[in-house]
Amino acid sequence: MSKPLIAITGGSGFIGKHMISALLSSGYKVKALVRKKIKLVHLKHPNLEILEGSLDDNGVALVKGSDILLSFAGAVKGRNFSELMEINCHFNSNLARIANEQGVTRLVLLSSQVASQPHLSSYALSKFHGENAVKENFTNNIAIIRAPAVFGPGDKATKPFFDFIEKGILPVAGGKDWRNRKTAMVYVSDLVNDIIENALIGNYDDKVITPSSIGGVSWESFANYSKLALGKRIKILPIPLPILYVFAAMNSLSLRLFGIGHLSIGKLREFLYVDWSSKDFIKNSTPFTEALRITSNYYKKEKNV
Repeated sequence: MSKPLIAITGGSGFIGKHMISALLSSGYKVKALVRKKIKLVHLKHPNLEILEGSLDDNGVALVKGSDILLSFAGAVKGRNFSELMEINCHFNSNLARIANEQGVTRLVLLSSQVASQPHLSSYALSKFHGENAVKENFTNNIAIIRAPAVFGPGDKATKPFFDFIEKGILPVAGGKDWRNRKTAMVYVSDLVNDIIENALIGNYDDKVITPSSIGGVSWESFANYSKLALGKRIKILPIPLPILYVFAAMNSLSLRLFGIGHLSIGKLREFLYVDWSSKDFIKNSTPFTEALRITSNYYKKEKNV
């Protein structure tokens, strides 16, 4: 029996690139919609068809004849809530409607764990609305993947942490609860393999899943794992909250005015949330220390190129 044809958006992003590579390695045929083909030039493969343009240009062409849609497109930051909603909600809503009209049998939405706490930030709220919009516009099987903190080679968001721990320092948001905060984390290869082995075949239909390589790691535990992975002592540096709030306020203003910045007030609230743990463990996941070692070595090689 031939494998289903997979359509994907967001294929030029960090997770998307890993997803496409894993699908092709597993023998799937893939259609990817990207803004610019050049972003996937390294993924030349006879089973990969790349469509360039917007949803208006090629939305129907993307999903027509496809069996499964992986909706991976998303915005992690925007000048305002409307910009976040444009991609995280409206884009995915329109995509789901088109897929529904074209008879796609299964939709896998890559969301975020923060959607479980939509009051924390504009980003979290936009992901929450995006999930609901997809469910309203797609009547067949839906799997929602609320990814926790994703890391691995090529991720710009977590690279600063690896740069710091390579120097033996781990800066964390301070405050009285900093030792109690727990975060689920997933190695990108584990995430994409779990989607292939479970979401694509229906094991996650009508479910909201937070696939995790490690279910809930504190900052102290993360430092210890990093010590084992890198073979060096890691000193934790709690940053006082007043300093972080000033920095986040400046970032929020810069983001609104110029689209530059990441640690907004909302993002800081996400960092300060006490319990981002998950019980959705990935079977046979990469040992956490090994995943940290692989990722750290990637950035070291990148720096020396």
